[in-house]
Amino acid sequence: MPLPKFIYVLPNFQNPSGRTLSLARRWRLLEVAALHGVPIVEDDPYGELRFEGDPLPTLHSLDADGLVVYVGTFSKVLAPGIRLGWIAAPTAELLRTLVLAKQPSDLHTAVATQMTVERLLRDGLLERHIPRLRACYRERRDAMASALHEHFPPEVTHTHPAGGLFVWASLRSGLDTGELLIEALRHRVAFVPGESFHVDGTGRESMRLNFSAEPPDVLREGIRRLGSVVALALEAAGTPDRAAGLTADPAGRPESAGVPDHAGSAAGPAGVAESAGVPVDR
Repeated sequence: MPLPKFIYVLPNFQNPSGRTLSLARRWRLLEVAALHGVPIVEDDPYGELRFEGDPLPTLHSLDADGLVVYVGTFSKVLAPGIRLGWIAAPTAELLRTLVLAKQPSDLHTAVATQMTVERLLRDGLLERHIPRLRACYRERRDAMASALHEHFPPEVTHTHPAGGLFVWASLRSGLDTGELLIEALRHRVAFVPGESFHVDGTGRESMRLNFSAEPPDVLREGIRRLGSVVALALEAAGTPDRAAGLTADPAGRPESAGVPDHAGSAAGPAGVAESAGVPVDR
């Protein structure tokens, strides 16, 4: 079997699962990559959004073989419209190659955007802003988690991320969340069906929820509505109607239908609609 060209991984609060690659698995991934000489692209858009626990070292910082290319972005910590990021490559030659590969796609990065972000960094605004952002997202995660426990049927499992933007929920096998979304939209609430994150058509009984875009009261109402839709679907599929309440997987892991297992162990959009429309995924 031919080796992959490279390994792509989001080690912190992975999209869609919200899971984090443990330190042991980071070391193991580096060992396997070094054994076969396969580069790693470490994409870390959510690493600054940690709500609890100590941050883990990046693969790039642990890399002793010059195999890891680290990719970061300002779009998740400043504003979604700031499409500006950076690359840390192990060699200057590789960095020049990546710059040349980027140029045909956009010619150059917007100068005004670069100057704006540079000023924010130089003035220390980003350093002051990130703690406030973490507190905001932590409150929203807690609101979603509380609502999931209160309003979702107990046979549904979900992750409880220690950071990032996403929760991954798994329903009973045989349910199709793509079809469930159609009914959810009638209740003016949305999510991303799990099949969207799989290349082989699996994951249909799972969904990604996003807690970043809406305030806690809207999240709670959205999960209440979605919980009713899920409960009716489970009942129609033959699951006995039981008292509301959600059991979180203690390892924060989706069940067999869940996410691709490249994200490790640890640890959405329920784009919740307000009275005038369903927000799109952000």
